[in-house]
Amino acid sequence: MPEETQKFEAVFKALTGNEPLSWQKRLYCEFQKGSQNLPGVIDLPTGLGKTMVMAIWLIARAFHRDKIPTRLIYVVDRRTVVDQATDLAEALACNWKKTKIFAGDPPAISTLRGQLADNRGWSRDPSRPAIIIGTVDLIGSALLFSGYRSGFKTKPLHAGLLGQDSLLVLDEAHLSKPFAKLITSIYGFQKTHGKPMRVIRMSATSGGVSDERPAFTLEFDENGNLAGNDAKDSIINGRFNAKKKLSIAPDVDPMKFHDTIADAAITLANNAELKGKRIVVFVRKPDDATKIAEAIRKRQSTKSRPGPYVNSVEVLTGTMRGLERDELLAKPVLKRFLDGAENPNLDANQHPVFLISTSAGEVGFDLNGDHLVGDAATIDSWIQRLGRVNRRGNGDAVVILIRQKEPADKTDFEKACIKATELLAKIEDVSPKALAAFKKSLAPEELKAASTPEPTMVDLTDILLDAWSMTSITERMPGRPDVAPWLRGVDDEQAQTTIAWRAEIELLQHDPDPRKAFQFIFAKHRIRPHESLTVNTGRLLEFLKQIPKLKGRPDDLIKTRIAVRLPRGEIECRSLERLAVDPSILYAESTLILPATFGGLNGAGMLDADSIPKVRKPDDRLLEPLDLADHPDYEQTEGARHRLRILIERHDGSWKPHPLPNGVPIPSDLHFMPHYANTSQLFKVLTDATFRIRLVQPIRFNEEGDSVQSMVCLSPTPDKKKPVNQPLVDHVRAVEIEAGRIASALGLSGAILDALVFAAKWHDEGKKAAVWQTFAYGSVEPGQWLGKMARTRDPRLLNHYRHELGSLLRVRFPDRCQPTIACRLPPDEAARGLALHLIAAHHGGARPHFPASIYRDFEAEQDELHTESIRRFAQLQKDYGWWRLAWLENLLRCADAIASAQAGSTGEEDETEDEA
Repeated sequence: MPEETQKFEAVFKALTGNEPLSWQKRLYCEFQKGSQNLPGVIDLPTGLGKTMVMAIWLIARAFHRDKIPTRLIYVVDRRTVVDQATDLAEALACNWKKTKIFAGDPPAISTLRGQLADNRGWSRDPSRPAIIIGTVDLIGSALLFSGYRSGFKTKPLHAGLLGQDSLLVLDEAHLSKPFAKLITSIYGFQKTHGKPMRVIRMSATSGGVSDERPAFTLEFDENGNLAGNDAKDSIINGRFNAKKKLSIAPDVDPMKFHDTIADAAITLANNAELKGKRIVVFVRKPDDATKIAEAIRKRQSTKSRPGPYVNSVEVLTGTMRGLERDELLAKPVLKRFLDGAENPNLDANQHPVFLISTSAGEVGFDLNGDHLVGDAATIDSWIQRLGRVNRRGNGDAVVILIRQKEPADKTDFEKACIKATELLAKIEDVSPKALAAFKKSLAPEELKAASTPEPTMVDLTDILLDAWSMTSITERMPGRPDVAPWLRGVDDEQAQTTIAWRAEIELLQHDPDPRKAFQFIFAKHRIRPHESLTVNTGRLLEFLKQIPKLKGRPDDLIKTRIAVRLPRGEIECRSLERLAVDPSILYAESTLILPATFGGLNGAGMLDADSIPKVRKPDDRLLEPLDLADHPDYEQTEGARHRLRILIERHDGSWKPHPLPNGVPIPSDLHFMPHYANTSQLFKVLTDATFRIRLVQPIRFNEEGDSVQSMVCLSPTPDKKKPVNQPLVDHVRAVEIEAGRIASALGLSGAILDALVFAAKWHDEGKKAAVWQTFAYGSVEPGQWLGKMARTRDPRLLNHYRHELGSLLRVRFPDRCQPTIACRLPPDEAARGLALHLIAAHHGGARPHFPASIYRDFEAEQDELHTESIRRFAQLQKDYGWWRLAWLENLLRCADAIASAQAGSTGEEDETEDEA
């Protein structure tokens, strides 16, 4: 056995706690050859540990850093509810530190979905290995310079780091065909630029996308039996041959459908001849899941005595609000399916448990039932369902398919479900081995007819990339559409809308034009996954149409004004009445933001019109609000103080703080000094060091137009050093050192290295301007300039000045400076152009221009420089490609950010230049 293979086995066990399976050893051998030789598709049965590709990448990266991409991006479809991929990634990082196998820091782990806010660890240093786990929507939008959770400054940062020097692994790629096409196109656009993003699709049916390399699979002989080392691996054998027997029941009347499935599940649980008490039920529709669960709970129940299954049933759907999904994971029933005994004999004396799930439970986590009941679904969906039962091969799973009588008029999806049922009726054995042979026996057109219909997919073009990459233009512009169709395809039946509840909607309900206020609020106090749910847009429209028909509700409920947030952050304000008539805005992957006390959410966290409250009398107890924006335990760092919104109101010349209506109480240690002139001075008044102010938004005004009520958005102070004044020369030197370290780690040379060295030395030259030093409480005396500061003045003093533009002007026209500066641009044309762009773009501007900026020392040269910067950006993007140029910008941006953090700065003094 080669020495490195032995090393791999030892390290793999240390990192994961398990011996590597034979296929994992073979895949590592492919990684050893370098990223150019990686398979385009990994086709393995469910339950064989495909997620361990993370560990394989990490070990290969440690042994062959020059051959293996620095970042691994693991993408799961948005229907996934439980992200065990994050748990694995964090365990790998933890064991990396414990075992001390390799020197240096473990990989940064970031999750662009799920419970916690993005910790941004992956984007701080382009030379540090990182594992990024995210959804199709968040990763895809970021790759297209349109990150759904990114401001204009960070959009190119994220696009560059995801699109260069990275390996993207798309799990269950057949569920995300438009995205699979997109990422393959992105690789095609940048084949010759730097280190392009490599792509692995983990699915045998990711069809529709051609690939140059053969799929990576288990080893088989000509009869479809395991061969080679895979045949000798007992774990692979057990799981590949796991016994699963399918039977199809006669079609049932739709009126009896829910009871029939409930009865079938209970019968399986109580069958003395069957081992195992964990019954998973899969259905297509969330409403069906809810009704089946209720039917099981009611069995053998009376008014005086609850039945045996009242506390044995849980529902899991992708239309649940994030908070309820997170809470579900800790409940005993679901833990039986996630952590239950893998030997069914140990389950014999336990009470039965039932998990009723939609497609949210079909992919993405290690759900393991003993037996299964399901409705009619497409063949790809049934293959996923079968992978959630008897995953370890320790028992004999019974699988029952129950189909209700279909209507006369059928959609393409319903036709595919019928075809899939017809195909499945031909087999009884549905073990992974039998399924593999079954799929192989089907003609391509048969398989396609039984699979989920593909949405219309759109092509990626250079014109679109040019438009999306101009991120410093934040307004809508012709020829720059929303990116959703490139991520999900064009299909109204599959369109989805996110819903959240916020108190701000009620606070501004009577404002004549609240769009600008909402724009600021939802940018600074973002809507997070735990406070929102995502539903099919058609289902949402049905919900809206039910509202006027509700009895006992306010007549004007449908006239309630709400906010709709589009993917690029723009806000539209509409009444629900208008929205029901013209819902087109909801088909753009939008977020519908309802008032906090509007209701519409049932106890399971699912949309339900019956949960909209009736008219309340004045003395009625206030409805429990649905606003979870300030809920604890959802910050970047676990256990950190949660963010907070408060109201401040003027009373008799002073200001007093109040909680939001029905909101989180003001902490006892949060103190205010009440006497100050206006809310813009609030940063001088707030004395609590554990919070920082993100926004002060006026809500009400008096007759003179002065603010008398404002909402203040607070967030926890980053766990960093206390900011201190730092001389400009010291900050620049620190950036030069960090840039050199990053360049060395990445092996940079030639024009790129020359450009980075020059840009690091001169990037903050514009901070020598008197207007900037005044803002920073600095000095205008030569040699006494501040580079970082402990405090700042009112940002309006900057008068729109941007220090990056000032730096660019000073290095382009050094003789016009007072005193003159000894700045010589790099003699090489390529290095010179890139260096100037790195300086201009190191805070996210110059893509392609700056906003209006005033620098009185260079008034005559500003227009010339703006035009020159636009032309330079276009030429560099042509030379380096869209993602490579963005990645190059990050070299200086990250060096600057790291140096600032070391000095105790968050970098927000630079952000205030935009807010002036």
